[in-house]
Amino acid sequence: MRLFILFKELLSKLYGFLKPFKEDRLNYFFFMSLLLVIIFTWRIFDLSYFSKEKWLKLASSQFTGIFKLSSERGEILDRNGSLLAASLKVISFYLRPTEIKDWELFKEIIKGKPSVIEQYAQKSGIGEKRISKILETLKPLSVISDEELRKAYEKKYTVVVTKSGKKIKVPFVWLKKDVPEDPKEVKRAVRTALRIYYTLSGENRFRKKHPDLIGFLTEYVRVYPYQVGSTVVGITNKFGEGLYNLEYLLEKENVITGDVLKLSGEKDVQGKVYLGKEATVFLRKKKGNNVELTIDGNLQYIFEKTVEKYGNKWHPNFINAVLMDPNSGEVLAATSWPYYKYGQKRTKENLKHLIPRFITSPYEPGSVMKPLVLAAALNEGLITKDTVFHCPPTMKVGNKVFKNEFHGRDVKLRAWEIIEYSDNVGIIQVAQLLGKRKLYQYYRNFGFGKRTGIELPGESPGILRNWKKWRDVDFATLSFGHNISVTTLQLAAAYSTLVNGGIYYKPRILKAVIDEKGKVVKEFQPVKLRRVISDRTSKVMRRILTMVVEGGTGVGTKLVNFYIGGKTGTAVKYDPKIGGYNRSKITATFAGAFPITNPRYVLVVTVDEPKVPKNMLWASKIAVPLFKELAQRVLLYERTPPDKREYRVKPGGEITYTEINRDFILTNGLEQKKK
Repeated sequence: MRLFILFKELLSKLYGFLKPFKEDRLNYFFFMSLLLVIIFTWRIFDLSYFSKEKWLKLASSQFTGIFKLSSERGEILDRNGSLLAASLKVISFYLRPTEIKDWELFKEIIKGKPSVIEQYAQKSGIGEKRISKILETLKPLSVISDEELRKAYEKKYTVVVTKSGKKIKVPFVWLKKDVPEDPKEVKRAVRTALRIYYTLSGENRFRKKHPDLIGFLTEYVRVYPYQVGSTVVGITNKFGEGLYNLEYLLEKENVITGDVLKLSGEKDVQGKVYLGKEATVFLRKKKGNNVELTIDGNLQYIFEKTVEKYGNKWHPNFINAVLMDPNSGEVLAATSWPYYKYGQKRTKENLKHLIPRFITSPYEPGSVMKPLVLAAALNEGLITKDTVFHCPPTMKVGNKVFKNEFHGRDVKLRAWEIIEYSDNVGIIQVAQLLGKRKLYQYYRNFGFGKRTGIELPGESPGILRNWKKWRDVDFATLSFGHNISVTTLQLAAAYSTLVNGGIYYKPRILKAVIDEKGKVVKEFQPVKLRRVISDRTSKVMRRILTMVVEGGTGVGTKLVNFYIGGKTGTAVKYDPKIGGYNRSKITATFAGAFPITNPRYVLVVTVDEPKVPKNMLWASKIAVPLFKELAQRVLLYERTPPDKREYRVKPGGEITYTEINRDFILTNGLEQKKK
């Protein structure tokens, strides 16, 4: 209260000091006028200076409209130039039912009824010879059925919701969408139909708000001619926007979408946009770039059909298969079953099958990791391939007892035999020689615990904890592929490094970007990221992997004419329901290369939780037959020369062969001598 009194006294003194007139009424009027002048002056200054851009932008949005014209989407091609995805130009018909007064007459014209055309000819003074020509001109409209006409006419309006939430009835109804007709012929048909209608009905088209009773728009729809590769290529939605995989990623990076042209014009109070005299009438929209992939469409087809066969046989959670060129990092085929089949209904369940699980679903790989551990120890010079290890029936690490693979026998194994027989006790000893830090560094260099960087969205880095967090038991299990999660693609990249001379290549699926004139805009070359092991170590590992197939756990992969090298992996899965590993649930893997004497292909297959009898729950029973069939088909398709037998045709027509590369096989194994 005291402050109020003091403030009042201050104002009274100030007023007594400043008042220009003797009368208070004149002073009050003066000060009020002065205040208003100050306020208006400030407001004008604010509008013209401080808030200038804001209000100009608002005015522009109210009186200026924009047409957006999207370009044709670029094509996605396989490495041979076959179309995996393309844009097809189509016609979409529309109708304005509320503007049509004589519906029966209109229907007869659209259906091309001869009697109506004859009536038009008589009224227009057209000779009978032109009737057949008019009927021919109207033919593009014959794709519209009676049912489609009826539904569109009964609908009357399309309800549009504005930004403010207001619903407006628009006299526009889609009649038939995505018709693959020539726009020029359709244009002639529509113009002829409208001319006939207005002539016979007697209606004045110039007095109608919307004289285009029927019309069309040219659109593009995405088609997939080869019908393969959905887990790589992906799909678009009904608006032509990329939803999954490369369709999504390449659009996000503005590679295949081309230019979006914007034409501005004046907008009236109803929101209609009118292009001015300066607007371009004839526009040539730049088509999006085409993209060539490393994928081979034929191999992709082979892979999808083969994994589907085994998927229907075993009913697993999923099957992954990845084929790579180990000397460049190019992915030649990659699929996940179940996969989305182009043309299927786009239900929520079906769309899940577009997910490329070979990069998004990491898992514990099991014994396929053992060759990488051995390669690290060989590369460090800690052992040779012939170093002998004593492998007792059991080995205790921390509070965990591990068993060897020889059912209670006390054995001695050369280093390469540890891989051939997939012995856990032996590989734990190799890892212990290497040490935690070194093993972690090699696993990282082989590409685990981080994304490969392949040009597909949603890739998982997998799981590889820092070596400082490993307990001794964790360290032991890490040597044979537990306590680590990897993706199928990561394994393919790691095995490529193992057999190609020791270089880690970045996996890639893009080969080149090509413009609409066929000019290469960008070519993707092999990317050497790092050397992981020496060329000498890689050559030794190729021979060791061959022994797994020639006499070890992968013998079911053995081929007559080719040397295959690889490793099985049977990983028992952790089951949260029982709080431990469930032996009835496994992930079976086979990772290998062929022809292994000079590797051209690396193939990794993963089968998660196959529904099979217990005696089948081994990678040798599940992953091996799938790998073998895929490898055979790849070699046959590529017409690869054999590296195991060399065939000759004698003059009489008799076919003979000689064994080649026989010295590639390792001998003098301690356990082999007992066979």
